[in-house]
Amino acid sequence: MNLDFPSPPSGNDMDTADMPMLRKQARAWAIKLKTGRPSADDVAEFQLWRGQSPAHAQAWSAAARDWKTVDETTQAFAALRRPRAARPDAPRRGRRLFLGAAASAFGTLAVVGILRPPMGLWPSWSELRADYRTGTGEQRAVSLGQNVSMSLNTQTSIAVAHRGGVQRISLIAGEAAVSAYSAACELLAEDSRLVMSDADVEIRRLAHGRVRVRCRRGEAELRHPARAVALAAGQQLIYDRRQAGTPTALPAQDDAWRQGIVVFDNMPLADAVEEINRYRPGRVVLLDSAAANRRFSARLKIAALDEAIDLLEAVHHVRVRRVGDLVLLG
Repeated sequence: MNLDFPSPPSGNDMDTADMPMLRKQARAWAIKLKTGRPSADDVAEFQLWRGQSPAHAQAWSAAARDWKTVDETTQAFAALRRPRAARPDAPRRGRRLFLGAAASAFGTLAVVGILRPPMGLWPSWSELRADYRTGTGEQRAVSLGQNVSMSLNTQTSIAVAHRGGVQRISLIAGEAAVSAYSAACELLAEDSRLVMSDADVEIRRLAHGRVRVRCRRGEAELRHPARAVALAAGQQLIYDRRQAGTPTALPAQDDAWRQGIVVFDNMPLADAVEEINRYRPGRVVLLDSAAANRRFSARLKIAALDEAIDLLEAVHHVRVRRVGDLVLLG
């Protein structure tokens, strides 16, 4: 990665006169790690930059506080707009780790940051070790031999292994579609396996440790610690580590992502914002809690999701403010 940084002085030549330059570099790193698609090499380069001197570490701490200020400002504004009876959201663990790490020694920061990325600034250690990975808004097709293929949706990480004649695919993060033709294949997530040999299935990690599986063609079997569940074409189910749900019929148009389309079908605005954030680099924040349950419908190309924000402003009269890639609604 090349951010075109000027070479800073070293040793005792570093003084307060260099801090404006270092702060500029730190802000550039924050923007890159927050809104870009950093690789393992990018993260390693960042760690080397920050460890050059106490001044570098101090500049990064200031940049970290800036990100905290933006985040807390939006949260505080949202809290003011909530009804008094509503309980404010608890601080996310990632944010607490971020602030603690930013103020700690370099070694601790490096370890904590790589295992649990602060505010999602870069991929987690498990994601960086994935065999295949996509960034925000990126999709990718992968062939695993003649009879097994995958389509990776945005923000997806996959690990693969071939053991005993079985193709094993572990979903670390995100969403993927897997097609198998006369080939033994297993999809792994949350201590369960989806077994198939001639089928087209989709698997997605949801919030709170839940996983959704869908069968488009053929049949598959979910082998869950609690029980085994057969899944036929046109069915889906959701499970977590404790239990497996009952199969239900697939909703219409819900594989649009495989054609590069995002469908908002009478979706609550809060859910629509989460979906936009899956595909759009940067961050969209809904400040107006009163608008969270308003319904939003649209069918948009993944590459043109800014049109969703334009629609919210023009059609639904939602106030829009932009700060770089940060978009505030309400």
